[in-house]
Amino acid sequence: MKEKVIVHNHWDREWFTTSEVTSRWLGEFFFRVKDLSERNPDFVYVMDGQTAVIEDLLTENPQVEEDLKKLVEEGKLLIGPYYTQIDWRIPKEPSILKNLEIGLKDSERFGKCMKVGWLLDNFGHISQGPQLHRLFGIEKVFLWRGVSFENDEISQEFLWKGSDGTAVQAIFLVGGYRNLYNLKETKEMAEKRLKHEKKKLERFSRSGEVLLLDGYDIDLSPEDPQEYLRIKIVSPEDFPERFPGDVPVLSGELLSGRYACTFPGTLSTRVYLKLESDLIEDLLKLEDILSALNGEKPQEILWREYLKTLAHDNICGVCVDPVHEKMGRTYRKMYFLLKRSVEEKLKELSGKARLKSGLYVFSLSPFPYNHWYCDGERTVRLRTDGAGFFRAETASQKRESNKALSWKNDYYEAHFEKDGSLLLNGKRAGVLNLFEEKGDTYSTFVEKTDFSVILRRLEIVSRTEHSMVVEMERSVQSHLCRVETKERIVFDETPLVKWNLVLNTKGKNYKLSMSYETGTGEIFAKMPFDVVKRKEKDDYLLPESLPESLKGILLAARETGVVREFPFQGFVSIYDGKMSKTFLAKGLREYWMENKRVHVTLVRSIEWIAKDVKGRVGDAGPMMYVPGAKCEGSFSMKLSFMELESHPRSEEFFRWYTLFDCPPLFLEIESDGEESERVLFKSKLPWVGVKDSSLWVFNPYLGEVEGLKPLQIGTRRIEPLSGAVRLSELSILNFPEFPVVSVEKNPEGEVIEFLKETLSSLEDEITNLEGKDDPRSKHRLFSLLRTKKEIELSLQYLIDVEKTARELNELRMKRRTYDYVVELFESEERE
Repeated sequence: MKEKVIVHNHWDREWFTTSEVTSRWLGEFFFRVKDLSERNPDFVYVMDGQTAVIEDLLTENPQVEEDLKKLVEEGKLLIGPYYTQIDWRIPKEPSILKNLEIGLKDSERFGKCMKVGWLLDNFGHISQGPQLHRLFGIEKVFLWRGVSFENDEISQEFLWKGSDGTAVQAIFLVGGYRNLYNLKETKEMAEKRLKHEKKKLERFSRSGEVLLLDGYDIDLSPEDPQEYLRIKIVSPEDFPERFPGDVPVLSGELLSGRYACTFPGTLSTRVYLKLESDLIEDLLKLEDILSALNGEKPQEILWREYLKTLAHDNICGVCVDPVHEKMGRTYRKMYFLLKRSVEEKLKELSGKARLKSGLYVFSLSPFPYNHWYCDGERTVRLRTDGAGFFRAETASQKRESNKALSWKNDYYEAHFEKDGSLLLNGKRAGVLNLFEEKGDTYSTFVEKTDFSVILRRLEIVSRTEHSMVVEMERSVQSHLCRVETKERIVFDETPLVKWNLVLNTKGKNYKLSMSYETGTGEIFAKMPFDVVKRKEKDDYLLPESLPESLKGILLAARETGVVREFPFQGFVSIYDGKMSKTFLAKGLREYWMENKRVHVTLVRSIEWIAKDVKGRVGDAGPMMYVPGAKCEGSFSMKLSFMELESHPRSEEFFRWYTLFDCPPLFLEIESDGEESERVLFKSKLPWVGVKDSSLWVFNPYLGEVEGLKPLQIGTRRIEPLSGAVRLSELSILNFPEFPVVSVEKNPEGEVIEFLKETLSSLEDEITNLEGKDDPRSKHRLFSLLRTKKEIELSLQYLIDVEKTARELNELRMKRRTYDYVVELFESEERE
């Protein structure tokens, strides 16, 4: 059995400090890599699979560009294939595609791209990962989190098969991504560490090769393991020498926390960031297609700025407050830039379409509609034939004798109950639920709590023959929080009951959900390029105390017990074989099932990046106080409920889902043109992004459509409008509003005092441990020193953070090294 090592760095651009700080550290890191590569012709270094770090390096150190290119061209420094290490569960299709497109483009510009999927620390993997990597010429991936094997028949090598049937070779990092890290700190026992790690892992190898990794998070002092050991350094592209034929096959999503946490709590941490991010992604997608239709190239610089906010720690909400405050400023700035750009591009496009003056619907849904549609402000006859500009007919406001809080159309009957909940075809929807939250930014664990929901207002504010708009105000109160709502519920002739919600929140340590009584059936959730079918819960998890066969193997944090929270994008649908009952939401990402109801998390309020949490064992992250994660402030969200006699993977279902996800814009145009309609493109397939002058599409249906097999991803060319631009004036009447009014960061005096007292108590134990040289004492010392720096950083964040952040980083690295040293020491004691 041969042992081989990959030397790497997992560079969290932002986590316990901002990229302005970490970028200044990249220069010394690069010179260290350059020195190692010059001293050893066999040295190869993996730069975390993301080119955004290279961008940061050259921003701070432009003089190293030629040296960088030389290392990349020689295969000494491996970069790409991604632009940044995004979370794959939260961003939507356009971002996933752009992340690969830009990462590959950057890598080729600097020399060449590492054609391997490098997924060391992402919090789970989507079902279409194999097909996406194959589309970009990548046939092998390295993964850690999310993997699980039946009966724990673990294999270092396996095939990962996507939901469409596409497969890639996969390497499971059984022992994590740092098991041979920091040999220089333990050089006297380097050979012993190597033999021990090899012995632990060789039973999982089917290729005759054991993979070890020398690297860690933000490693500022990379090393050459050949200075301490006789071991071969390999590129991920060259491991293993021959991929074995008889390997297990894992299919679909990889979301299990059985061997390493996938942190489902991150789906609902700092929901305001998810809401902002979702809108900006929609506007970037809108600007891209308007650029393509105008015959222009999209603005890549805006995508780069946006993709940086999707790095897994960023969009998951597990960073310190200054990082997330910076993200909020970025989103707000991008919103106004994109709003102005969209208005200008729409004006240009409408001029090329030679439209006459009037009110128009601008639809980018490829599906046809012929229904009365209300956006809450105006009701129009939505008569479209694919994507394009269509003249709008409006419904006049009438004095209705019927004042009942009820509505009926071809799809449903609905009326409000006295508590403000809605009976939709006899099923209760829009119910608010409150729980006590015991988790942190990574993990959620809730318990029931006493609370009240007070209905303060419920009245019809607009009614026509074709629509009704109801406004409601509710107050959710408990000893944990006070949440005030302003709700606007829209009924029209479509199957969608649109539910627009503004929350004003005050309090901490709670979770607020809205539920829909769906009954039982198959659970379907929209995810990137797929509609996945899921179980109600994941209880295939290991107990807190590991079985003997896995002790010493799994050293990282794991989920235990039962996981009920799952990701979704756009909708969760329960299908009983005839009817689908669907909860739709924009920007929210967490759902769970309970008592035949779908819950979608509206707010999850916590105060700590990491602490001890039920349902998780092991060390998840820094113990740092983050009052911004309490989510105190005011923000809005768009929800909807739909009952349809259609399967969630049918064309009819997606026609209505697309109307919710990509609603039409209403335009007031003044022009001397002569046209009253302009169709831009038609399709039965939803489009999910723009590539040059083509649209990315995928087939969500159960059968082949327009030449694409079920769940296959493809492209469709669109023709830009040509000709002279007719002068016109254009106003967008319903441009989407920025979802966050304010988010407050209110640090509490009692917590600050607790942190100061904890610092004082740590000093005594640190003093007692200093000078002791045994592995257990060193491990405990580095753990305490790391906790001390985490607390100091929490307290000092508005003063001089860089020095403390660097000291914390060094202590984190030393402590992680001794995870493996102590495990080795304990294994020797057992023998």
